[in-house]
Amino acid sequence: MKFTPPNIILHLDFNSYFASVEQQANPFLRGRAIAVAGKGRQSIDVSMAHKGSQRIAIDQLSFQRSVVTTASREAKKRGVKTAMATWEAKKICPELLVIPGDPKKYGEITARFMAILRRYSDAVQQFSTDEAFADVTCASGGDYFGAVILAQQMRAVIAEDFGEACTVSIGIASNKFLAKLASESKKPNGLTCVQPHEAEDFVLTRPLADFCGIGRRIEKHLEQLGATSVETLRRLPLPLLLSEFKSYGYFLYRSARGLGSDELESEVDPKSIGNSYTFPHDLKTDEEIYANLLALSDRVAWRMRKQNFIATHIAGYVRYSDFGGQGFHRRCKDPLLDGLEIANTAWDIMKDKIDVAQGVRLIGVSASGLLPIGGSDSLFESERRKARALRALDKVTDKYGSGVWQRASTIKTSFKERVSGWHYDHES
Repeated sequence: MKFTPPNIILHLDFNSYFASVEQQANPFLRGRAIAVAGKGRQSIDVSMAHKGSQRIAIDQLSFQRSVVTTASREAKKRGVKTAMATWEAKKICPELLVIPGDPKKYGEITARFMAILRRYSDAVQQFSTDEAFADVTCASGGDYFGAVILAQQMRAVIAEDFGEACTVSIGIASNKFLAKLASESKKPNGLTCVQPHEAEDFVLTRPLADFCGIGRRIEKHLEQLGATSVETLRRLPLPLLLSEFKSYGYFLYRSARGLGSDELESEVDPKSIGNSYTFPHDLKTDEEIYANLLALSDRVAWRMRKQNFIATHIAGYVRYSDFGGQGFHRRCKDPLLDGLEIANTAWDIMKDKIDVAQGVRLIGVSASGLLPIGGSDSLFESERRKARALRALDKVTDKYGSGVWQRASTIKTSFKERVSGWHYDHES
């Protein structure tokens, strides 16, 4: 019988993710105790720039009812913790700067992080916004030394792409449970490799609170059973764990011995692709609304084609100046992949229902019911010409960005770009 070596799994976890992203985006925040919170307002005072860095002025009162989402390393050293009330964090660390979170910015970085992992791995499973598993069994030649070298290469690319403020801790092991436990064991910027013959001894060195899935409630339950460490957990028989924790007892029994799954869950295709935009002034004519709807639809269509999808359902949405809104949806007779077709479908179901007099402050359009683009060409020459034109435009867009071309009817539309500290919208 041929021996099959175990898989080699990496777990990569960003350190103080949201906070480190903010510190990389704004040099003024580096080296300072900061906390990212879910609510609040931020204003940038560029007139008081210091050595090229932006001075930040923040209305701290607006954060009094918020909680800390992520604390920087400097803040953690002062005792600031995740889920702590911001007023409590400020009491512990008076110099703490509380920064409003920016989900779009973090989403951009997560997407780029996952793209790096896919370049170096056989399979990738995103575990949360700031962490993922990567199977490098084949990429490393099934060798743990090769896996360490590969992990160091990934780390170097991440540092080059995101900057020195963004670091990752990496765990290497034969299963996901051990790999995550390994990455947790050395932070920040750690790299821990646990080979199969080291697994049982390594698990003994870790507190039960480090086990993914053991929260405070389960930890207290285990304490009542006399399990306060991995060693004492191992002494509990499987039938007792099953009677106390049901099927979760299997996880506790196996994890105490360093056992876990080495199968990475496959990535799921997106359910929809959409774009929306809030305008600096309310739109009050059909012409303005349609032109902007078309410009947004072209962006949606480009993203669809880039991911090799066609759409069978189109939805539109408008929000008015009073923040009320309307949504519209239609199933398409034929699948769509062109922005003009998407816009016309959306406009056909929206035009007679929109209350233009209210003033439209936001437009959104999305494509769903996504199907893979087929490989066969249309029988009609007009359709083949359109497909060739779209492919040519996509090549130009991929190279130069989504704002490189516009339809004549959208020439007056202008979407202000967001700047994340890494790139502009048009570079994504």
